[in-house]
Amino acid sequence: MDYRNFIKEGTKTYAGERVIPMSSKAETIIKEALDEMKRNPEGLIFYDYVKKGFVETSQVNCFFKRICEKANVPFNGQHALRHTFATRCIESGIQPIVLKTWMGHTNIHITLDTYADVFDKMNEQSVDQFDKYLDTI
Repeated sequence: MDYRNFIKEGTKTYAGERVIPMSSKAETIIKEALDEMKRNPEGLIFYDYVKKGFVETSQVNCFFKRICEKANVPFNGQHALRHTFATRCIESGIQPIVLKTWMGHTNIHITLDTYADVFDKMNEQSVDQFDKYLDTI
């Protein structure tokens, strides 16, 4: 608000409020991070101990950019992580209707339109999958 940090109760939008099942691998990593986390007066997970406040989006962007540069990976902003996650979900066989919920899309068309190219790449694999199914009946 007026370019000042604040903590908002709840999510930005209704669709932003969702329950996402967590893989056991992610759960292990998050639990380790929480166990190692230093406590702070705000009770925040992401806290800047030097300036004694929020970790700002610009700080995260700079950190992520440095990581990308060190790994020789093109930097396309943090939002690219969301697209990578969704793409890997599709490639692993997560159903579009499930992914819609996980991504917080208000309808399935957003999911299908946004990731149409990923679904298109799976065309040949899907034909093979269907052939294998036909062999079983």
